[in-house]
Parts: sequence; structure tokens; C-alpha cells
Amino acid sequence: MSPLLAARGSAHRRPPCALLLAGLVVAAGSAARAADDGWDRLPDGSLGRLATFTGAGGEPIAGYVRKPAGAGPFPVVILLHGGGPAAKPVGGGAKAADEAVRAGKGLGRATHPPIPEFLAQGWAVYSIDYRPNPRYTLDPLEWDDTAAAVKAARAFPFADPKRVAMFGGSHGGHVTARMAARVDLACAVPCAPAGLDLIELARLADAGTPIGGNQRLVRELERRSSATMAEIAKNPAAYHYSSPLTEVAGVRCPVLVISGKNDPNAPLPVMEAYVSRLKAAGKEAEAYHPDNGPHGFYFGLPRTIPETAEATRRAVAFIKRQFDRAGR
Repeated sequence: MSPLLAARGSAHRRPPCALLLAGLVVAAGSAARAADDGWDRLPDGSLGRLATFTGAGGEPIAGYVRKPAGAGPFPVVILLHGGGPAAKPVGGGAKAADEAVRAGKGLGRATHPPIPEFLAQGWAVYSIDYRPNPRYTLDPLEWDDTAAAVKAARAFPFADPKRVAMFGGSHGGHVTARMAARVDLACAVPCAPAGLDLIELARLADAGTPIGGNQRLVRELERRSSATMAEIAKNPAAYHYSSPLTEVAGVRCPVLVISGKNDPNAPLPVMEAYVSRLKAAGKEAEAYHPDNGPHGFYFGLPRTIPETAEATRRAVAFIKRQFDRAGR
């Protein structure tokens, strides 16, 4: 008998359990392919698609999610960029939705660190924007918006809702620190968080320490409050003042702070005060403060430096450790 006929004969003699197993494998493969239908196939091999979410007051906010092939479930890292919103303020209605689509596409195709490294771990990455019309720079509505993004991420059919982390830089670092005290995350990684505590930053400025772009945030708060920072510091509650530093007691997850010692936008004394206060409150906290870490280095912007790779390595190890813990 020829080998081909022998193989055919053996196939006819397979036990029912083997046939069932083969059918299950085929079905699983078909289900995985179906789960990837309708996704953009990106050059790095990941799959991506627009994932606009609805913020406070029905505001459409841009987002783009990338994931490995397959149905998951995948851990999710929510990524928050620095600076202001990528979407332009255009009012409401269809124009706002179109602008969210434009901004989402820009966010989704980014290739800077640590996005490729997160994807290489088998994690999904949800890059989100901010509302295009904030009332001011550190608008608490953004905290509500980002909490809605976390809820949206947990509801993705491919996501593991128990393993959701957040990584943000500069403005996104501030929002990430706020989320650590508002939603249940596996962990949070705020990088050079802007305006971490304006009272402490103003004190540093008064003592002659450069505070970079935080100076604008200080002046903005003074104008909005019709008071000096010294007056606000005497009675923060009267001015409804809060910051990640004042919210330490409410932090719900482990935190890794990343910032360079030579970044005036994230002065080391304020970063160290935040980590020290977290530890004093019994929270799990770590820090990476390289001597050379200019603003944006954790995103490889404006260019990658050796410290970028180390920041990424530490972030991946930290998040992986927390995902492993959450998955038990």
C-alpha cells in the first residue's frame, strides 16, 4: 500500500476523541481569524483599529487600540501622551467625531518606545487622547474622561479586565497619577508628571530652582483662584486644591515613577517627595531617576538615548510583575 493510501486509511480509523480534538483546533483557528477581522494590519505585525470612547458629558475622545493577533484575552496598557489634546476643538456633533477619528489615527500609528516593547510582551496598547476643549490645563474633567477610558478598555472583547495598567508621560503622567487614586489598575507608571504638586513647585521656584513649564501652570492656578500660591498653600481646602501628592492615601495600585534628574519640568525634590509619601502611606512604589533624562526621554522623544531603553526595560518588568500578580 502506498504511504498516501496508508495515511488515508489511518485517518478513517482515528478514534472519535481525536476527530473531536481536530475539530476543536480548526474551530479555534477560525474563531481567532474572525476576531481579527476588520483590524488594520500594521507593519510591526500588530493589529490596530480606532477605539474612540465617550468622556464626561458625552464628549467623543480619540483613541486607538493595538493588539497581537488572536482573540486574547490580552493584558492592556493604556498609554497617555504628553502635551495638550491631539484633537482640535471644533464644537460638537459630527465635526467633533471626525476630529476624534483624525486624532485617533495619529495616536495609533506611533512607533516610539515603549509601544513596541509592550506589544512584544503580548499586551494590547490603548493610546488615548484628552478632550479637545478643556476648561484649563489640569481640568478635573480629564480624570472623569480617563476613568471612562479604563472602563472602555476593560470591556474590549479581547481584553483581560483584571490586567489593565496605565503609562503616561508629562501631562499624561499627571493624569496617570490621578488615576492611581481613582480606579483599580494593576499598576501605574507616571513619567515626569507635569504639575505633580503646584504648591511644592511654587516653593521650589521661590527658592530659585527652575521648574520649567510648571511655572505656567502655577500662574494659571493663581489667576483662576484670584490668589497667590502662598495664600493657597495656607488653606488648600478653601481653594479646592488637590494634587497627586495630596491624594497619596487613596492610591489603589503599585506606582513606578520615571523622570530624569536634569528635567526641570519634573524637579527631583518633588518626584522624591511623591515616592516617599507613597511609601510612608504603605503603598508599593519604585522610581527610576537617571542623571540624564530630559523631558520626553521615556518616550524616546525628541530622540532615543541609552536611558530610554533602561526606562522601557524597567517599565516592562514592573508592569509584567503586576500583571502576573493580578492574573493569579
